[in-house]
Amino acid sequence: MISARGFSACLAAALVWVSVGANATAGIVFGNLGPTGAAALSNTNTDLGTQSNVAVNWIAQGFNTGSASQLYLTAVQLGLYATGSGTEPLTVSIFSSSSGVPGAALSTSAFTNVGGKGLYTFTFPSYHLQQNTEYFVVPNGGSWYWNSAETAPDGLNGSGYTYTSTKRSFALTVTPDGPWTNASTNVYSVSVSSSSAVPEIDPSGVASALAVVAGALSLLERRRVKAIIASTRV
Repeated sequence: MISARGFSACLAAALVWVSVGANATAGIVFGNLGPTGAAALSNTNTDLGTQSNVAVNWIAQGFNTGSASQLYLTAVQLGLYATGSGTEPLTVSIFSSSSGVPGAALSTSAFTNVGGKGLYTFTFPSYHLQQNTEYFVVPNGGSWYWNSAETAPDGLNGSGYTYTSTKRSFALTVTPDGPWTNASTNVYSVSVSSSSAVPEIDPSGVASALAVVAGALSLLERRRVKAIIASTRV
């Protein structure tokens, strides 16, 4: 049964839980689609994963986190269209850096149905990036558009992130793979969003925390009443 000290611990934990979510800083930290991720797309694009013998098959946009505090990756937005007919379920992966080129896939987004030319958002399960570390954004298919201003991505909204390089691969593979070399352009559209803490809790999370506190209070009250009744019977 919970003691007064145990109740205090529950209350403190619940308040910390709510406080962490409330104070988290989240937003766009890197890209070339503007601080809100709403910039237009160019009409130039590169088909990915075509297994062509004469064309680029995979593209990777690199960034470094620097000393940023927003390290919980939440979403990546890209300008794409489906190379097949109709819509196509696609994902985006975050790759490690190995000697300045994409190494291994560290985290892969949930599927997003991609259709005609447009900006598509790919959500991640709050993957924790490390400070002062290089990563690569690598789409697993589709056709990737340049941004309309044809500018390289960079850190946004005072995040501390920086652009590193853009790589390409001619590998005849069904998923992104090397060998990787420098791409001929670095203007492929990208927008990376991250948070300074595990993504903010929603109202249902707050309600759950408060329910824990309410439950503990109710238990303490029942124990207090039982103690009073027992003392009057002595």
